[in-house]
Amino acid sequence: MQYIEESKKSVQEVVTCLEETVAKYKFGVQHIHNVKEKLKSKGVDLKNECQIVDICNPNIALEFLSQDMSMSIIMPCKISVYQEDNQTIIAMNSLTQLVDDINPDLIELAQDTQEILLQIIDDIK
Repeated sequence: MQYIEESKKSVQEVVTCLEETVAKYKFGVQHIHNVKEKLKSKGVDLKNECQIVDICNPNIALEFLSQDMSMSIIMPCKISVYQEDNQTIIAMNSLTQLVDDINPDLIELAQDTQEILLQIIDDIK
């Protein structure tokens, strides 16, 4: 399952807002993947803007990893911001579904974390 929201802001405006907003929720930006620029550097022309922002809350990460190190395969959380049909889209996979596939015992932590991520998206759109 994917969560998808539209924004009237540009891709860069959303990414900048995301960088500023995550701290309010005790998350930090780990890395921003500018897919269009990376592909351009490899000689490939992607027509649409696309940036993937890796974010992490260290306390939540510690809680997941202390219980199951295999949770590392879905870390950090990713929020994708891209342009499609002249519209800015903010999207993320369902953390609850990803965690349920790996370790259903951690579903409550996943649900709580996903609520925070959805609030971040709501704040930045």
